[in-house]
Amino acid sequence: MKTWIWAVAATGLAMPALAMAQPPKDGGRMFAMLDADGNGKLDKAEVTRMMTMRADRSGDASMKSPEKIAAFMKRADSNGDDAIDQAELAAFRKARAASAK
Repeated sequence: MKTWIWAVAATGLAMPALAMAQPPKDGGRMFAMLDADGNGKLDKAEVTRMMTMRADRSGDASMKSPEKIAAFMKRADSNGDDAIDQAELAAFRKARAASAK
């Protein structure tokens, strides 16, 4: 009985880490929707559109400020090409989730 309880507890503790390692639930459809030119990357205009949508949805207008957009681009664009691809966005989300722990 103790073994079963420990197994269930260990599985429950591992679930948040497994969930973070999974690809987005939308299968990348949201990224594709935001990628207006279809080049596989989000440029500053596309990120601005994304941040505006998030600001409108949350009611926090500061999210769409030029400063917040520039800060997001700087943090998420790991290769410095002034665009964010799906791998960079996934790495950004993973790092953000890890720092929130």
